[in-house]
Amino acid sequence: MKKKKRSQSPDLVPHPRYGSAPIPSNVQGVSTEAILRGHWSYRSRDIFPESVLMADTSKQNFNVFPRECYVDMRKLCRSCQRPFIFFAAEQKHWYEVLQFYVDADCVHCPECRVQRIAAKRACQRYSSLILLSKPTPDELQQLVDASVLLHAQGTLKSRDRLGQLKNAALRLIPDYPGTLALVEALRNQDALPPTDGKGN
Repeated sequence: MKKKKRSQSPDLVPHPRYGSAPIPSNVQGVSTEAILRGHWSYRSRDIFPESVLMADTSKQNFNVFPRECYVDMRKLCRSCQRPFIFFAAEQKHWYEVLQFYVDADCVHCPECRVQRIAAKRACQRYSSLILLSKPTPDELQQLVDASVLLHAQGTLKSRDRLGQLKNAALRLIPDYPGTLALVEALRNQDALPPTDGKGN
């Protein structure tokens, strides 16, 4: 029998694996009231009871109260303020496989989570590479890429340091696409009006 395709919700940020619609589980005999008692974060207006999955509490990391079940939950991203679903299958993976503490909450949508991970990695690369007195061309490319990403996210703002990096990149790796992206980013920054009297 052909599997029925789930309709996706265009207002929800899609998950790369689970999509943007609740996933029915076919688990029978679990009432909405029982689900709501299952964890403090479950609220009737935010859950999809048809998606409930039973938990294996022996695999959970909890202090006092385990999660007896998981359910798809509609949440609002703390970063971008867009709605997304924290899926029951994703929760089961978090709390039983990865062993996250059962009260750990998902507060960012999938897209913002990817961006935050990328920014963290870029920050780590930048922190280690900026200390090199004579980076190789490959290391300089990585440093430029990390700088462009961090600058775009507003983490890296030092015009002097970015200018020095731009000059080094133009001298040593002028044809690298990241060099052109850094030049463009600084050009756009120069075109912005100052935010205060000091031009900071």
